[in-house]
Amino acid sequence: MSNGENVTTVAESELYISLAAPATHTKAGFEALTWVLIGEITDIGTVTGREYNTSTHAPVASAQQIEKKASYKLGTSEFKMGWDENDEGQMMVDEASKDYSIPSFKLVKQDGAIRYFTAQVSKFTEDNGTVDNVVQGSMTLLRQTDTIRVPAPV
Repeated sequence: MSNGENVTTVAESELYISLAAPATHTKAGFEALTWVLIGEITDIGTVTGREYNTSTHAPVASAQQIEKKASYKLGTSEFKMGWDENDEGQMMVDEASKDYSIPSFKLVKQDGAIRYFTAQVSKFTEDNGTVDNVVQGSMTLLRQTDTIRVPAPV
């Protein structure tokens, strides 16, 4: 039975960007990159896991439809942030949203665990709202590689 001691919150997590690709898709390859913090992040999206499609086989002799795991995609990652036009990280995201490049990303979690991945920026928009809203930015990342998970230091 878990007592929750290994569970963390999202508080104090940070998202970084590098416009460069790692030389190798390894922890060392990502560690060698120069990282810039993306400021004012308020909501962090999914950065690990795969989403599988299903393939259905329906032989008429048995009347049972058989489903199998088929192709997969890495899925999209949705982020929100306070809009800051002077934030270097947000400026880099904006730049990447206007071309077909595949930047690198690093998520540092509250406990020091790290998630490395590459993704295309398919959306970077300014979202306004009502009189009581902070102007926000929305970012959608299309992950291009499986995420490298680095455990928290002990």
